[in-house]
Amino acid sequence: MISPRKAKTLTATYASTILVYRLMLLAAFSVLSLTILTAQSAFYLGTQAGVNGSKFRYTEDLLELYPTSDRLAGVNVGIDAGFQLGQWSFGTALQYIQKGSNYQTDTYTTEDGQTAYFYARERLHFLSVPVLVGYSDYLTNRIGYTLQAGPSLNFGITGRIDETTEYFGSEQTDFQNYKVEFGSGVNDDYRSSMVGFQFSPSLFFDIDHRNRLTLNAVWDLGTKDSFNPRYKAANDFFQVNRGTLTNRMAAITVGYQYRIPFADRY
Repeated sequence: MISPRKAKTLTATYASTILVYRLMLLAAFSVLSLTILTAQSAFYLGTQAGVNGSKFRYTEDLLELYPTSDRLAGVNVGIDAGFQLGQWSFGTALQYIQKGSNYQTDTYTTEDGQTAYFYARERLHFLSVPVLVGYSDYLTNRIGYTLQAGPSLNFGITGRIDETTEYFGSEQTDFQNYKVEFGSGVNDDYRSSMVGFQFSPSLFFDIDHRNRLTLNAVWDLGTKDSFNPRYKAANDFFQVNRGTLTNRMAAITVGYQYRIPFADRY
């Protein structure tokens, strides 16, 4: 028969063994997690450049007025930075982006009874700052993929509108151009800053553990009316033609990253 004192000692010994076992499991898990994280973790600095196509998306009366909106080719160039922890990454960038659109009306009758057709090309210049969360994994020893998404803040720099009006049965053609202004004043066409949502899948190739090449697809979708509210309120045009304008862009870029790994992967 086991004495109460001996039973108490055995219970304490058992409890101590369980505690040591749990501590060993926790230590092993911590070491394994740290090994996995450091094996694929790094700070990175990089650059990207490429081409894009963007166009306006109108709603309500503006969509009826400009039923056709075609993509306008532009360029993307910028620098990016961030850090990767295991398969997850957190990054930002400073990008120069050309956006805009080609848009046109159907034929319409002017106030003096002429049949006319209007079309325009609008080129806008932005500095964009996206904040992206990403997930990546390897397909082979050096080739992998990344999926990134997050908000983007777009700051308008300047822009230009080139307008053309043609008249049926006449050689008369009117050409006009305007400078686009960004801001919050009564004469500023667009908001000074616009929030978008960016999604970017990409492929990467590790030259070595510090140098990486990337091939990126980028979609940037405007989330709010681009027109400056004060400008719309003061302009009679928008009392007759209601609606909103957002900008949508799709781009292909190539990039380079210099990576500072927490630990060598190879």
